[in-house]
Amino acid sequence: MDIGTSGIYVCLFLAVYFEVFLLISFLEKRPSKKTKALPTRYPSVAILVPCWNKGDTLAPTIDSLLEMEYPKDKLSIVIIDDGSTDNTFEAAQKFAHNPQVKIFQKKNEGSKYSALNFGLEHSDSELVGCLDADSFVEKDALIEMVKAFNDDPLIMAAAPAMKVHRPRNILELMQSVEYTFGIFYKKMFDNINAISVLPGPFSIYRRTLFSIVGPFRKAHHTEDMEMAFRIHVNGLKLVNVHTAFVHTNVPKTVGALIRQRTRWSRGFLENSRDYSYVYFNKKYGNFGMLALPLGLAGFIAGLYTAGYAAWSLSSYFISKTYSLWQTHVPISLSLPTQPPQWLYVIDTSMLTFLIVFTLGMMFTAIFIGQRISGTKLTLVSFVSYFLLYGFVAPFWLARAGWDTVLSKERGWLT
Repeated sequence: MDIGTSGIYVCLFLAVYFEVFLLISFLEKRPSKKTKALPTRYPSVAILVPCWNKGDTLAPTIDSLLEMEYPKDKLSIVIIDDGSTDNTFEAAQKFAHNPQVKIFQKKNEGSKYSALNFGLEHSDSELVGCLDADSFVEKDALIEMVKAFNDDPLIMAAAPAMKVHRPRNILELMQSVEYTFGIFYKKMFDNINAISVLPGPFSIYRRTLFSIVGPFRKAHHTEDMEMAFRIHVNGLKLVNVHTAFVHTNVPKTVGALIRQRTRWSRGFLENSRDYSYVYFNKKYGNFGMLALPLGLAGFIAGLYTAGYAAWSLSSYFISKTYSLWQTHVPISLSLPTQPPQWLYVIDTSMLTFLIVFTLGMMFTAIFIGQRISGTKLTLVSFVSYFLLYGFVAPFWLARAGWDTVLSKERGWLT
């Protein structure tokens, strides 16, 4: 067995280990079901809505916040127009006469964190949340989040469960499966206190947190990820509330998806470098011993697998083309009817077992994610996920790695 093939086995082993680990975590502590119990108290909450050129989606975002089942006198909404060049500010003015809503304009500083900090300065509530201006909350989402804070005074931040808002095209359907899987694995990482991101759509914080760890930072345009890192480093607690649902618009084109995921992936790499001392450090528990190492291993494994597959297939076609040219046989444009030769040097029985087992575990995790979230996935969603994701993901992984090495600067909106 050559080195390249050995690497494939290592990648598959990591995938199996990760999925088995998540399932064991699920079996040890199954997520509780949503109840109709109301909070024991209703703390004041301010939801910050930073927006840049979101004129088309801002109004329904604010409407969803105003329709939440929460005392009106305890809920305020702070809209921060971050230097938009479209009709965002005009869309915000629709709510100017609502006493729950405050509207501000500021100069764009190239990253979302400055808008969030601006909102922090212009609010004084006990809890502070954030919501991207293209996302929409369910009516009981805030109540579910508040119950988590009431149940445990040590909790400093909470993340919701995210769903794709009305997926239509193939790319959106693919992401709906990914987000459903994400609902499962984020809750499993919550079970072991190893959450690595507090997403922009509707994460909630205690205001006292910012007096302890400081305000949001630029953090390579992933301020939500860096804040989660900082909370762990300071020995504080954050949770995932799997019963609080928020729906978000996702990229509709391949280019937009690659740009978004490049920012996310690079943010992970850059923040991992900034917090490199956390890796394999028992002081930071499962976050340092498991979550970060597994995340980095997954990034490397994804790049390696894609690169090895591309190299193997190109080698096969080049060798076939050269062989046909040498024998003066006309070149056929049809695809080969037999597997490439490199497959025959692998123990195919073991390889097949690992692949089938990995896929089976993924299906199980997605099924559990469906049960937790109530999401209904179609056959087209599954087919698009398992056929397309592996082809598209290597592009943003490679781009993120390349940008990190070259220290190439990109805006948070690219």
